[in-house]
Amino acid sequence: MYDDDDYQIDTSKLRYVLYARKSTDDPQRQLRSIPDQKEECKLMAKRLGLNIVAVISEEKSAKKPGERDEFKHMLEVLRAKGKNNKYDAILAWNPDRLARNMKEGGEIIDMVDVHIIKDLKFVTHHFTPDANGKMLLGMAFVLSKQYSDKLSQDVTRGVRRSLQHGKSSGTPKHGYMRGEDGIYRPDNENGCKNFELICDAWRMRIEGKSLKAIASYMNDNGYARIYKEGAKKAGAKVLMTDKILSDRVFPDPFFYGILIQKGKKVDLRELPSYNFLPATNEETYNHVQAMTGRRIVTEKRRVIFKPLVGMVICAYCSKVMYPQTPLSGRKSDKTRILSYRCDISWCPRKDRDLRLPQSVRANVVFSFMYDMLKDFKVTRVDYDQLSKRLSQTNGVKLQENAIKLHSKQGALKNIEQDIKERSLKIINLSPDSLIYKNNEQYIAEQEEQRESLVNEISSLKAQTTDSEQDMLSFEEFLNVANNASSSLKAADVVIKDQIARLIYLNVAVDNEKVVDYQIREPFRTYFRMHKISTGRGDRT
Repeated sequence: MYDDDDYQIDTSKLRYVLYARKSTDDPQRQLRSIPDQKEECKLMAKRLGLNIVAVISEEKSAKKPGERDEFKHMLEVLRAKGKNNKYDAILAWNPDRLARNMKEGGEIIDMVDVHIIKDLKFVTHHFTPDANGKMLLGMAFVLSKQYSDKLSQDVTRGVRRSLQHGKSSGTPKHGYMRGEDGIYRPDNENGCKNFELICDAWRMRIEGKSLKAIASYMNDNGYARIYKEGAKKAGAKVLMTDKILSDRVFPDPFFYGILIQKGKKVDLRELPSYNFLPATNEETYNHVQAMTGRRIVTEKRRVIFKPLVGMVICAYCSKVMYPQTPLSGRKSDKTRILSYRCDISWCPRKDRDLRLPQSVRANVVFSFMYDMLKDFKVTRVDYDQLSKRLSQTNGVKLQENAIKLHSKQGALKNIEQDIKERSLKIINLSPDSLIYKNNEQYIAEQEEQRESLVNEISSLKAQTTDSEQDMLSFEEFLNVANNASSSLKAADVVIKDQIARLIYLNVAVDNEKVVDYQIREPFRTYFRMHKISTGRGDRT
Protein backbone atom coordinates (compact mmCIF):
# COMPACT_ATOMS: atom_id res chain seq x y z
CA MET A 1 0.00 0.00 0.00
CA TYR A 2 1.19 3.49 -0.76
CA ASP A 3 1.67 6.24 1.81
CA ASP A 4 -1.05 8.82 1.26
CA ASP A 5 1.39 11.69 1.79
CA ASP A 6 3.73 10.35 -0.92
CA TYR A 7 0.96 9.55 -3.38
CA GLN A 8 0.72 12.31 -6.00
CA ILE A 9 -0.91 12.02 -9.42
CA ASP A 10 -1.57 14.26 -12.40
CA THR A 11 -5.39 14.07 -12.86
CA SER A 12 -5.11 15.44 -16.41
CA LYS A 13 -3.48 12.14 -17.45
CA LEU A 14 -6.16 9.88 -15.89
CA ARG A 15 -8.89 8.16 -17.87
CA TYR A 16 -12.21 8.92 -16.15
CA VAL A 17 -15.43 6.94 -16.50
CA LEU A 18 -18.55 9.03 -15.94
CA TYR A 19 -21.13 7.06 -13.92
CA ALA A 20 -24.75 8.30 -13.62
CA ARG A 21 -27.58 6.47 -11.88
CA LYS A 22 -31.23 7.03 -11.07
CA SER A 23 -33.34 4.45 -9.27
CA THR A 24 -36.64 3.56 -10.89
CA ASP A 25 -38.28 3.53 -7.46
CA ASP A 26 -36.81 6.86 -6.33
CA PRO A 27 -39.35 9.66 -5.78
CA GLN A 28 -40.07 11.75 -8.89
CA ARG A 29 -38.79 14.79 -7.02
CA GLN A 30 -35.22 13.38 -7.01
CA LEU A 31 -32.75 16.27 -7.38
CA ARG A 32 -31.06 15.24 -10.60
CA SER A 33 -32.09 13.02 -13.48
CA ILE A 34 -29.52 11.08 -15.49
CA PRO A 35 -29.20 13.74 -18.27
CA ASP A 36 -28.73 16.43 -15.60
CA GLN A 37 -26.05 14.37 -13.85
CA LYS A 38 -24.17 13.81 -17.12
CA GLU A 39 -24.32 17.49 -18.08
CA GLU A 40 -23.01 18.76 -14.73
CA CYS A 41 -20.26 16.12 -14.65
CA LYS A 42 -19.11 17.07 -18.16
CA LEU A 43 -19.05 20.78 -17.23
CA MET A 44 -16.89 19.92 -14.23
CA ALA A 45 -14.57 17.78 -16.38
CA LYS A 46 -14.16 20.64 -18.86
CA ARG A 47 -13.40 23.09 -16.06
CA LEU A 48 -10.78 20.80 -14.44
CA GLY A 49 -9.35 19.38 -17.66
CA LEU A 50 -10.42 15.79 -16.98
CA ASN A 51 -10.38 13.18 -19.74
CA ILE A 52 -13.71 11.28 -19.90
CA VAL A 53 -13.21 8.06 -21.90
CA ALA A 54 -16.59 6.42 -21.20
CA VAL A 55 -20.06 7.30 -19.97
CA ILE A 56 -22.10 4.69 -18.07
CA SER A 57 -25.65 5.12 -16.83
CA GLU A 58 -28.33 2.81 -15.45
CA GLU A 59 -31.71 2.99 -13.76
CA LYS A 60 -31.19 0.64 -10.84
CA SER A 61 -31.40 0.98 -7.08
CA ALA A 62 -28.13 1.05 -5.11
CA LYS A 63 -29.84 0.05 -1.86
CA LYS A 64 -28.89 -3.63 -2.16
CA PRO A 65 -25.46 -4.86 -3.32
CA GLY A 66 -24.94 -6.89 -6.47
CA GLU A 67 -28.01 -5.71 -8.40
CA ARG A 68 -26.39 -3.24 -10.85
CA ASP A 69 -24.82 -4.92 -13.88
CA GLU A 70 -23.27 -1.76 -15.35
CA PHE A 71 -21.74 -0.83 -11.98
CA LYS A 72 -20.22 -4.30 -11.56
CA HIS A 73 -18.80 -4.19 -15.09
CA MET A 74 -17.26 -0.76 -14.40
CA LEU A 75 -15.42 -2.09 -11.32
CA GLU A 76 -14.24 -5.16 -13.25
CA VAL A 77 -12.70 -2.93 -15.94
CA LEU A 78 -11.03 -0.80 -13.26
CA ARG A 79 -9.47 -3.95 -11.74
CA ALA A 80 -8.41 -5.36 -15.12
CA LYS A 81 -4.79 -5.39 -16.26
CA GLY A 82 -3.18 -4.84 -19.61
CA LYS A 83 -5.27 -3.81 -22.59
CA ASN A 84 -8.52 -4.59 -20.70
CA ASN A 85 -7.75 -1.82 -18.23
CA LYS A 86 -9.54 1.15 -19.82
CA TYR A 87 -10.35 3.33 -16.78
CA ASP A 88 -8.28 4.90 -14.02
CA ALA A 89 -10.82 6.97 -12.10
CA ILE A 90 -14.55 7.66 -11.61
CA LEU A 91 -16.53 10.85 -12.07
CA ALA A 92 -20.04 11.02 -10.57
CA TRP A 93 -22.52 13.67 -9.47
CA ASN A 94 -22.65 12.54 -5.81
CA PRO A 95 -21.24 9.63 -3.73
CA ASP A 96 -24.76 8.21 -3.31
CA ARG A 97 -24.81 7.57 -7.09
CA LEU A 98 -22.07 4.97 -6.52
CA ALA A 99 -23.46 3.24 -3.44
CA ARG A 100 -26.22 3.34 -0.85
CA ASN A 101 -25.11 0.17 0.88
CA MET A 102 -22.05 -0.51 3.01
CA LYS A 103 -20.76 -3.49 1.00
CA GLU A 104 -20.30 -1.61 -2.27
CA GLY A 105 -19.34 1.58 -0.42
CA GLY A 106 -16.58 -0.33 1.36
CA GLU A 107 -15.53 -1.89 -1.95
CA ILE A 108 -15.06 1.58 -3.49
CA ILE A 109 -12.99 2.79 -0.50
CA ASP A 110 -10.87 -0.38 -0.59
CA MET A 111 -10.14 0.11 -4.31
CA VAL A 112 -9.14 3.71 -3.59
CA ASP A 113 -6.98 2.52 -0.68
CA VAL A 114 -4.88 0.23 -2.92
CA HIS A 115 -4.93 2.72 -5.82
CA ILE A 116 -6.97 0.59 -8.19
CA ILE A 117 -9.22 3.63 -8.35
CA LYS A 118 -6.65 6.40 -8.67
CA ASP A 119 -9.11 9.27 -8.16
CA LEU A 120 -12.75 10.07 -7.47
CA LYS A 121 -14.40 13.29 -8.55
CA PHE A 122 -17.90 14.44 -7.51
CA VAL A 123 -19.85 17.55 -8.44
CA THR A 124 -21.34 17.92 -4.95
CA HIS A 125 -18.55 16.43 -2.81
CA HIS A 126 -14.84 17.22 -2.58
CA PHE A 127 -12.71 14.11 -2.30
CA THR A 128 -8.98 13.78 -1.55
CA PRO A 129 -7.21 10.38 -1.56
CA ASP A 130 -5.87 10.77 1.98
CA ALA A 131 -7.02 9.46 5.37
CA ASN A 132 -9.44 12.34 5.98
CA GLY A 133 -10.81 12.16 2.46
CA LYS A 134 -11.55 8.44 2.72
CA MET A 135 -13.14 8.96 6.15
CA LEU A 136 -15.44 11.67 4.75
CA LEU A 137 -16.29 9.46 1.76
CA GLY A 138 -17.21 6.64 4.14
CA MET A 139 -19.44 9.01 6.09
CA ALA A 140 -21.12 10.05 2.84
CA PHE A 141 -21.89 6.39 2.08
CA VAL A 142 -23.22 5.88 5.63
CA LEU A 143 -25.51 8.90 5.29
CA SER A 144 -26.72 7.63 1.91
CA LYS A 145 -27.56 4.26 3.44
CA GLN A 146 -29.35 5.92 6.35
CA TYR A 147 -31.42 8.00 3.94
CA SER A 148 -32.30 4.94 1.87
CA ASP A 149 -33.26 2.87 4.94
CA LYS A 150 -35.36 5.67 6.43
CA LEU A 151 -37.13 6.25 3.13
CA SER A 152 -37.98 2.54 2.95
CA GLN A 153 -39.27 2.55 6.54
CA ASP A 154 -41.38 5.65 5.93
CA VAL A 155 -42.91 4.17 2.79
CA THR A 156 -43.62 0.84 4.52
CA ARG A 157 -45.16 2.62 7.51
CA GLY A 158 -47.32 4.74 5.21
CA VAL A 159 -48.49 1.70 3.23
CA ARG A 160 -49.31 -0.17 6.46
CA ARG A 161 -51.23 2.77 7.90
CA SER A 162 -53.14 3.26 4.65
CA LEU A 163 -53.93 -0.44 4.47
CA GLN A 164 -55.44 -0.33 7.97
CA HIS A 165 -57.97 2.12 6.55
CA GLY A 166 -58.55 0.01 3.45
CA LYS A 167 -56.54 2.30 1.17
CA SER A 168 -54.45 0.58 -1.47
CA SER A 169 -51.62 1.45 -3.82
CA GLY A 170 -51.33 -2.05 -5.24
CA THR A 171 -52.53 -3.70 -8.41
CA PRO A 172 -55.91 -2.38 -9.68
CA LYS A 173 -58.82 -4.78 -9.28
CA HIS A 174 -61.04 -5.76 -12.18
CA GLY A 175 -64.58 -4.45 -11.80
CA TYR A 176 -63.52 -1.69 -9.40
CA MET A 177 -62.21 1.87 -9.65
CA ARG A 178 -59.62 3.18 -7.21
CA GLY A 179 -59.86 6.87 -6.44
CA GLU A 180 -57.05 9.23 -5.51
CA ASP A 181 -57.78 8.37 -1.87
CA GLY A 182 -56.91 4.70 -2.54
CA ILE A 183 -60.50 3.53 -1.89
CA TYR A 184 -62.02 0.91 -4.20
CA ARG A 185 -65.50 1.57 -5.57
CA PRO A 186 -67.59 -0.40 -8.10
CA ASP A 187 -66.72 0.44 -11.70
CA ASN A 188 -70.24 1.20 -12.87
CA GLU A 189 -70.13 4.91 -13.67
CA ASN A 190 -71.18 6.49 -16.99
CA GLY A 191 -73.00 3.40 -18.17
CA CYS A 192 -70.05 1.08 -17.45
CA LYS A 193 -71.09 -2.44 -16.38
CA ASN A 194 -67.71 -3.81 -15.31
CA PHE A 195 -68.74 -4.38 -11.70
CA GLU A 196 -71.97 -6.13 -12.68
CA LEU A 197 -70.05 -8.35 -15.09
CA ILE A 198 -67.50 -9.30 -12.41
CA CYS A 199 -70.42 -10.31 -10.16
CA ASP A 200 -71.82 -12.36 -13.06
CA ALA A 201 -68.42 -14.03 -13.49
CA TRP A 202 -68.47 -15.36 -9.92
CA ARG A 203 -72.03 -16.65 -10.33
CA MET A 204 -71.13 -18.35 -13.63
CA ARG A 205 -68.04 -19.96 -12.12
CA ILE A 206 -69.96 -21.47 -9.23
CA GLU A 207 -72.35 -22.93 -11.81
CA GLY A 208 -69.42 -24.73 -13.46
CA LYS A 209 -68.95 -22.50 -16.50
CA SER A 210 -65.49 -22.60 -18.07
CA LEU A 211 -63.07 -19.68 -17.84
CA LYS A 212 -63.18 -19.11 -21.59
CA ALA A 213 -66.99 -19.06 -21.59
CA ILE A 214 -67.02 -16.52 -18.76
CA ALA A 215 -64.43 -14.27 -20.44
CA SER A 216 -66.34 -14.41 -23.73
CA TYR A 217 -69.61 -13.51 -21.99
CA MET A 218 -68.01 -10.52 -20.25
CA ASN A 219 -66.39 -9.17 -23.42
CA ASP A 220 -69.58 -9.66 -25.46
CA ASN A 221 -71.43 -7.58 -22.90
CA GLY A 222 -69.01 -4.66 -22.99
CA TYR A 223 -66.38 -5.43 -20.36
CA ALA A 224 -63.21 -3.31 -20.69
CA ARG A 225 -60.83 -1.80 -18.17
CA ILE A 226 -59.15 1.38 -19.41
CA TYR A 227 -55.74 2.54 -18.21
CA LYS A 228 -55.74 5.91 -16.48
CA GLU A 229 -54.00 8.99 -17.81
CA GLY A 230 -50.37 9.09 -16.79
CA ALA A 231 -49.92 5.33 -17.09
CA LYS A 232 -47.57 3.91 -19.71
CA LYS A 233 -50.56 2.52 -21.60
CA ALA A 234 -52.91 5.45 -20.93
CA GLY A 235 -56.20 5.02 -22.76
CA ALA A 236 -55.54 1.38 -23.70
CA LYS A 237 -58.38 -1.10 -23.15
CA VAL A 238 -57.92 -4.41 -21.35
CA LEU A 239 -60.47 -7.06 -22.27
CA MET A 240 -61.16 -10.04 -20.05
CA THR A 241 -59.27 -13.30 -20.70
CA ASP A 242 -59.34 -16.74 -19.11
CA LYS A 243 -55.78 -16.12 -17.82
CA ILE A 244 -56.84 -12.92 -16.04
CA LEU A 245 -59.77 -14.77 -14.48
CA SER A 246 -57.60 -17.67 -13.30
CA ASP A 247 -54.64 -15.56 -12.10
CA ARG A 248 -56.12 -12.26 -10.88
CA VAL A 249 -59.83 -12.60 -10.26
CA PHE A 250 -60.90 -15.98 -8.87
CA PRO A 251 -57.89 -16.55 -6.54
CA ASP A 252 -58.17 -13.04 -5.02
CA PRO A 253 -60.12 -12.79 -1.72
CA PHE A 254 -60.51 -9.05 -2.36
CA PHE A 255 -63.71 -9.75 -4.27
CA TYR A 256 -65.45 -10.83 -1.06
CA GLY A 257 -63.74 -8.21 1.11
CA ILE A 258 -60.20 -9.24 2.12
CA LEU A 259 -57.57 -6.81 0.78
CA ILE A 260 -54.01 -8.20 0.79
CA GLN A 261 -50.98 -6.01 0.17
CA LYS A 262 -47.29 -6.33 1.06
CA GLY A 263 -48.03 -9.50 3.03
CA LYS A 264 -50.62 -7.72 5.19
CA LYS A 265 -54.38 -8.03 4.98
CA VAL A 266 -57.45 -6.11 6.12
CA ASP A 267 -61.12 -7.07 6.15
CA LEU A 268 -62.87 -4.25 4.28
CA ARG A 269 -66.23 -5.51 5.54
CA GLU A 270 -65.24 -4.53 9.08
CA LEU A 271 -64.41 -0.91 8.20
CA PRO A 272 -67.62 1.07 8.84
CA SER A 273 -66.45 4.13 6.92
CA TYR A 274 -65.46 2.13 3.82
CA ASN A 275 -68.88 0.88 2.65
CA PHE A 276 -67.22 -1.81 0.58
CA LEU A 277 -69.49 -3.52 -1.97
CA PRO A 278 -68.26 -7.11 -2.58
CA ALA A 279 -68.62 -8.88 -5.92
CA THR A 280 -69.27 -12.22 -4.20
CA ASN A 281 -69.45 -13.74 -0.72
CA GLU A 282 -66.95 -15.79 1.27
CA GLU A 283 -68.83 -19.05 0.83
CA THR A 284 -68.80 -18.70 -2.95
CA TYR A 285 -65.13 -17.74 -2.92
CA ASN A 286 -64.17 -20.82 -0.89
CA HIS A 287 -66.20 -23.07 -3.14
CA VAL A 288 -64.50 -21.68 -6.24
CA GLN A 289 -61.08 -22.30 -4.65
CA ALA A 290 -62.11 -25.90 -4.00
CA MET A 291 -62.91 -26.24 -7.70
CA THR A 292 -59.31 -25.42 -8.62
CA GLY A 293 -57.68 -28.45 -10.15
CA ARG A 294 -60.95 -30.21 -10.94
CA ARG A 295 -61.20 -30.94 -14.60
CA ILE A 296 -64.83 -30.35 -15.56
CA VAL A 297 -65.53 -31.47 -19.13
CA THR A 298 -68.47 -29.57 -20.53
CA GLU A 299 -70.21 -31.07 -23.55
CA LYS A 300 -73.23 -29.81 -25.42
CA ARG A 301 -75.80 -31.18 -23.01
CA ARG A 302 -74.01 -32.83 -20.13
CA VAL A 303 -71.21 -32.54 -17.60
CA ILE A 304 -69.07 -35.60 -16.86
CA PHE A 305 -69.00 -35.99 -13.08
CA LYS A 306 -65.76 -37.39 -11.68
CA PRO A 307 -66.01 -38.93 -8.20
CA LEU A 308 -63.50 -38.89 -5.31
CA VAL A 309 -61.77 -35.69 -6.46
CA GLY A 310 -59.02 -34.91 -3.94
CA MET A 311 -59.45 -38.25 -2.13
CA VAL A 312 -57.19 -40.60 -4.10
CA ILE A 313 -53.53 -40.30 -3.06
CA CYS A 314 -50.47 -41.65 -4.89
CA ALA A 315 -48.66 -44.09 -2.58
CA TYR A 316 -45.30 -43.27 -4.20
CA CYS A 317 -45.24 -39.48 -3.79
CA SER A 318 -48.18 -38.82 -1.39
CA LYS A 319 -49.73 -36.32 -3.80
CA VAL A 320 -53.34 -36.16 -5.01
CA MET A 321 -54.13 -38.10 -8.17
CA TYR A 322 -56.53 -36.51 -10.63
CA PRO A 323 -59.48 -38.30 -12.27
CA GLN A 324 -59.53 -38.73 -16.01
CA THR A 325 -61.87 -40.43 -18.46
CA PRO A 326 -59.94 -41.33 -21.64
CA LEU A 327 -61.48 -43.64 -24.24
CA SER A 328 -60.95 -47.34 -23.60
CA GLY A 329 -58.44 -47.64 -26.44
CA ARG A 330 -60.29 -50.39 -28.27
CA LYS A 331 -61.46 -49.47 -31.76
CA SER A 332 -64.79 -51.21 -31.24
CA ASP A 333 -65.43 -49.61 -27.87
CA LYS A 334 -65.99 -45.84 -27.46
CA THR A 335 -66.73 -45.99 -23.73
CA ARG A 336 -64.72 -43.90 -21.28
CA ILE A 337 -62.94 -45.63 -18.39
CA LEU A 338 -62.51 -43.61 -15.20
CA SER A 339 -59.02 -43.72 -13.70
CA TYR A 340 -56.81 -41.65 -11.40
CA ARG A 341 -53.52 -40.28 -12.71
CA CYS A 342 -50.46 -38.86 -10.90
CA ASP A 343 -49.01 -35.81 -12.69
CA ILE A 344 -46.20 -34.99 -10.25
CA SER A 345 -42.98 -34.59 -12.27
CA TRP A 346 -40.68 -36.19 -9.68
CA CYS A 347 -42.98 -39.09 -8.76
CA PRO A 348 -41.37 -42.57 -9.18
CA ARG A 349 -44.20 -43.33 -11.62
CA LYS A 350 -42.37 -41.02 -14.07
CA ASP A 351 -39.19 -43.14 -13.89
CA ARG A 352 -39.17 -45.19 -17.09
CA ASP A 353 -36.83 -47.77 -15.60
CA LEU A 354 -39.38 -48.68 -12.91
CA ARG A 355 -42.15 -49.10 -15.50
CA LEU A 356 -44.90 -48.19 -13.07
CA PRO A 357 -48.36 -47.36 -14.45
CA GLN A 358 -49.18 -43.65 -14.59
CA SER A 359 -52.76 -44.26 -13.53
CA VAL A 360 -54.99 -46.64 -11.55
CA ARG A 361 -58.54 -47.54 -12.57
CA ALA A 362 -61.37 -46.31 -10.37
CA ASN A 363 -62.83 -49.82 -10.02
CA VAL A 364 -59.73 -50.76 -7.97
CA VAL A 365 -60.67 -48.12 -5.40
CA PHE A 366 -64.38 -48.91 -5.32
CA SER A 367 -63.80 -52.68 -5.19
CA PHE A 368 -61.65 -52.12 -2.11
CA MET A 369 -64.49 -50.18 -0.49
CA TYR A 370 -67.08 -52.85 -1.40
CA ASP A 371 -64.96 -55.59 0.21
CA MET A 372 -64.09 -53.57 3.28
CA LEU A 373 -67.68 -52.57 4.03
CA LYS A 374 -69.41 -55.88 3.24
CA ASP A 375 -69.11 -57.10 6.89
CA PHE A 376 -69.85 -53.67 8.32
CA LYS A 377 -72.84 -54.44 10.63
CA VAL A 378 -73.75 -52.71 13.88
CA THR A 379 -76.16 -53.31 16.76
CA ARG A 380 -77.43 -51.12 19.53
CA VAL A 381 -74.68 -52.48 21.79
CA ASP A 382 -72.05 -51.47 19.21
CA TYR A 383 -73.56 -48.02 19.03
CA ASP A 384 -73.56 -47.52 22.81
CA GLN A 385 -69.95 -48.69 23.11
CA LEU A 386 -68.95 -46.40 20.26
CA SER A 387 -70.65 -43.41 21.88
CA LYS A 388 -68.84 -44.09 25.15
CA ARG A 389 -65.48 -44.50 23.40
CA LEU A 390 -65.87 -41.23 21.50
CA SER A 391 -66.91 -39.34 24.62
CA GLN A 392 -63.60 -40.37 26.21
CA THR A 393 -61.51 -38.99 23.34
CA ASN A 394 -58.23 -37.68 24.62
CA GLY A 395 -58.44 -33.88 24.98
CA VAL A 396 -54.66 -33.59 24.69
CA LYS A 397 -54.75 -35.22 21.27
CA LEU A 398 -57.41 -32.79 20.10
CA GLN A 399 -55.29 -29.90 21.38
CA GLU A 400 -52.23 -31.19 19.51
CA ASN A 401 -54.25 -31.53 16.32
CA ALA A 402 -55.64 -28.01 16.74
CA ILE A 403 -52.12 -26.57 17.08
CA LYS A 404 -50.91 -28.53 14.05
CA LEU A 405 -53.94 -27.33 12.10
CA HIS A 406 -53.22 -23.69 12.93
CA SER A 407 -49.57 -24.13 11.92
CA LYS A 408 -50.46 -25.75 8.59
CA GLN A 409 -53.04 -23.06 7.84
CA GLY A 410 -50.41 -20.38 8.47
CA ALA A 411 -47.97 -22.13 6.15
CA LEU A 412 -50.69 -22.46 3.50
CA LYS A 413 -51.49 -18.73 3.63
CA ASN A 414 -47.80 -17.90 3.25
CA ILE A 415 -47.33 -20.19 0.25
CA GLU A 416 -50.48 -18.90 -1.46
CA GLN A 417 -49.29 -15.31 -1.00
CA ASP A 418 -45.85 -16.24 -2.33
CA ILE A 419 -47.40 -17.89 -5.40
CA LYS A 420 -49.59 -14.84 -6.00
CA GLU A 421 -46.72 -12.35 -5.71
CA ARG A 422 -44.42 -14.42 -7.94
CA SER A 423 -47.17 -14.78 -10.55
CA LEU A 424 -47.81 -11.04 -10.59
CA LYS A 425 -44.09 -10.27 -10.98
CA ILE A 426 -43.70 -12.33 -14.15
CA ILE A 427 -47.10 -11.72 -15.74
CA ASN A 428 -45.70 -9.13 -18.15
CA LEU A 429 -42.46 -10.98 -18.92
CA SER A 430 -41.86 -13.04 -22.02
CA PRO A 431 -42.47 -16.78 -21.45
CA ASP A 432 -39.14 -17.39 -23.20
CA SER A 433 -37.09 -15.34 -20.73
CA LEU A 434 -34.90 -17.10 -18.16
CA ILE A 435 -36.49 -15.17 -15.26
CA TYR A 436 -39.97 -16.26 -16.39
CA LYS A 437 -38.95 -19.92 -16.70
CA ASN A 438 -37.16 -20.02 -13.33
CA ASN A 439 -40.11 -18.40 -11.57
CA GLU A 440 -42.57 -20.64 -13.41
CA GLN A 441 -40.70 -23.72 -12.13
CA TYR A 442 -40.61 -22.27 -8.60
CA ILE A 443 -44.36 -21.54 -8.72
CA ALA A 444 -45.04 -25.12 -9.88
CA GLU A 445 -43.06 -26.47 -6.92
CA GLN A 446 -44.94 -24.18 -4.54
CA GLU A 447 -48.26 -25.33 -6.05
CA GLU A 448 -47.33 -28.93 -5.25
CA GLN A 449 -46.47 -27.96 -1.68
CA ARG A 450 -49.72 -26.00 -1.41
CA GLU A 451 -51.69 -29.03 -2.55
CA SER A 452 -49.96 -31.21 0.03
CA LEU A 453 -50.80 -28.71 2.79
CA VAL A 454 -54.44 -28.58 1.69
CA ASN A 455 -54.67 -32.37 2.07
CA GLU A 456 -52.99 -32.29 5.48
CA ILE A 457 -55.32 -29.51 6.66
CA SER A 458 -58.36 -31.46 5.46
CA SER A 459 -57.18 -34.49 7.40
CA LEU A 460 -56.46 -32.48 10.57
CA LYS A 461 -59.84 -30.76 10.42
CA ALA A 462 -61.54 -34.12 10.34
CA GLN A 463 -59.60 -35.15 13.45
CA THR A 464 -59.99 -31.86 15.35
CA THR A 465 -63.70 -32.02 16.07
CA ASP A 466 -66.04 -32.38 18.99
CA SER A 467 -66.63 -36.10 19.56
CA GLU A 468 -70.27 -35.50 20.47
CA GLN A 469 -70.84 -33.68 17.19
CA ASP A 470 -69.15 -36.53 15.31
CA MET A 471 -71.72 -39.03 16.53
CA LEU A 472 -74.70 -39.68 14.27
CA SER A 473 -78.03 -40.72 15.71
CA PHE A 474 -78.51 -44.48 16.13
CA GLU A 475 -80.93 -44.61 13.21
CA GLU A 476 -78.58 -42.63 10.91
CA PHE A 477 -75.55 -44.68 11.85
CA LEU A 478 -77.46 -47.98 11.53
CA ASN A 479 -78.73 -47.04 8.07
CA VAL A 480 -75.28 -46.09 6.75
CA ALA A 481 -73.37 -48.96 8.37
CA ASN A 482 -75.66 -51.89 7.54
CA ASN A 483 -76.20 -50.85 3.93
CA ALA A 484 -72.87 -49.26 3.06
CA SER A 485 -71.47 -51.92 0.73
CA SER A 486 -74.71 -52.72 -1.12
CA SER A 487 -75.64 -49.02 -1.40
CA LEU A 488 -72.21 -48.17 -2.75
CA LYS A 489 -72.42 -50.92 -5.39
CA ALA A 490 -75.92 -50.04 -6.56
CA ALA A 491 -75.56 -46.24 -6.56
CA ASP A 492 -74.80 -44.03 -9.54
CA VAL A 493 -71.46 -42.21 -9.67
CA VAL A 494 -72.71 -39.12 -7.81
CA ILE A 495 -74.16 -41.13 -4.89
CA LYS A 496 -71.04 -43.32 -4.80
CA ASP A 497 -69.03 -40.15 -4.27
CA GLN A 498 -71.34 -38.98 -1.46
CA ILE A 499 -71.29 -42.32 0.40
CA ALA A 500 -67.50 -42.66 0.06
CA ARG A 501 -66.93 -39.12 1.39
CA LEU A 502 -69.20 -39.85 4.35
CA ILE A 503 -66.94 -42.72 5.46
CA TYR A 504 -63.47 -42.06 4.01
CA LEU A 505 -61.04 -39.14 4.20
CA ASN A 506 -58.73 -40.54 1.53
CA VAL A 507 -57.26 -43.72 0.08
CA ALA A 508 -53.70 -44.32 -1.16
CA VAL A 509 -53.03 -46.53 -4.18
CA ASP A 510 -49.91 -48.06 -5.68
CA ASN A 511 -49.80 -49.61 -9.15
CA GLU A 512 -52.57 -52.16 -8.53
CA LYS A 513 -54.34 -51.83 -5.16
CA VAL A 514 -55.28 -49.64 -2.19
CA VAL A 515 -52.43 -49.78 0.32
CA ASP A 516 -53.57 -47.25 2.91
CA TYR A 517 -56.63 -45.25 3.89
CA GLN A 518 -58.04 -42.84 6.45
CA ILE A 519 -61.61 -43.02 7.80
CA ARG A 520 -63.83 -40.34 9.27
CA GLU A 521 -65.35 -40.45 12.71
CA PRO A 522 -67.35 -42.17 14.10
CA PHE A 523 -66.54 -44.95 11.62
CA ARG A 524 -62.82 -44.80 12.41
CA THR A 525 -63.41 -45.61 16.08
CA TYR A 526 -65.85 -48.40 15.14
CA PHE A 527 -63.26 -50.10 12.92
CA ARG A 528 -60.65 -49.82 15.66
CA MET A 529 -63.02 -51.35 18.21
CA HIS A 530 -63.73 -54.34 15.98
CA LYS A 531 -60.29 -54.46 14.27
CA ILE A 532 -61.94 -55.13 10.95
CA SER A 533 -59.50 -56.17 8.23
CA THR A 534 -59.98 -55.84 4.49
CA GLY A 535 -58.27 -59.18 3.89
CA ARG A 536 -55.59 -57.46 1.74
CA GLY A 537 -52.98 -56.87 4.39
CA ASP A 538 -53.80 -53.19 4.42
CA ARG A 539 -53.94 -50.85 7.39
CA THR A 540 -57.05 -50.99 9.58
